[in-house]
Amino acid sequence: MEASSSRSRSEGYPSKRRSSGGGSGSRYGPTAQSLNDDTLRSIFSRVDDHFDLAHCSAVCKSWNTIISTGHLMRDLYYKRNPEARSSSITFSTKRYFEALAMNEHASTLTGGSAEVHQWIGHPMRATLCRMKSGSVLTGMGDKVLRLWSAESCKYMNEYDVPNSKMLVDFDFDENKIVGLTTSQVCIWRRSGPRSIFQSSGGTFSHGLCMSYADPEVVIGCEDGRAFVYDMYSRSCSSIHRLHPSPVTCLAVTDDQLIIGGSTFGSVAIADHTSGQRLGLLKSAFTPTGMLLGRVWVLPNLCRYDFMYSSPAKFGIAQWLHAT
Repeated sequence: MEASSSRSRSEGYPSKRRSSGGGSGSRYGPTAQSLNDDTLRSIFSRVDDHFDLAHCSAVCKSWNTIISTGHLMRDLYYKRNPEARSSSITFSTKRYFEALAMNEHASTLTGGSAEVHQWIGHPMRATLCRMKSGSVLTGMGDKVLRLWSAESCKYMNEYDVPNSKMLVDFDFDENKIVGLTTSQVCIWRRSGPRSIFQSSGGTFSHGLCMSYADPEVVIGCEDGRAFVYDMYSRSCSSIHRLHPSPVTCLAVTDDQLIIGGSTFGSVAIADHTSGQRLGLLKSAFTPTGMLLGRVWVLPNLCRYDFMYSSPAKFGIAQWLHAT
């Protein structure tokens, strides 16, 4: 009975095979790491979508090398566009992916489902808005900032801009609102309409943009410098040279990096603590008259992706990668 019972259990389930050869194999069969380059190249050549192939190339260095040296991106492009083989134009993977990404984003925006809510928030045009934690802050067209619920679109509060001052940027958190004029920092409590603090003039001049992370405000100026203003000590704690041209957009990362974009289309990276400039990323074009834009910082393993956009380039966004 005991032998019969044991035999019936073994017949009902597959037996586990032990690997041989000093433990170099896997008891569950071969893995992707055990496949040689020719086999992987053959597998990747059967992928019929550029985005899927790009995802494969991002898995590890060896896969990226196989896809790059095998010109699989180019071959897939010619497979989808056979007439391009006879063209005199040299294939550029970078340009092709830029166009492919823009078309993908455009089709997503036009073809995807979305809800649009519209309401009159100001008697004059609102030129800037910020959204955080279910709230939307709008203003800069007049002397009032208004706070709205992002869910219900209902009015929550408003904040008076000091007389004779014109805000150029603002931000907020759950407790306070921070605004920037060309020469001063203004602070409001979320619960009150009037400014509770204005920095003294002369600390910086011609401020164009700001990034706020309590208790500091980083201010990008027309002369290419970034001023770090400490709201507790009410003084400038450090100054960083980012660009020879005006700093038009800023972001501060969680690991204390200051990212600043300029009118020349380049993005500078500086260490917040030491002030040392760590790198300069240049865009594929040299824009003229680029006055507005935003920088987004997206942590991805050991890499940062910077998206720098400007209305002057008709909404075209660029991705610059730094490892």
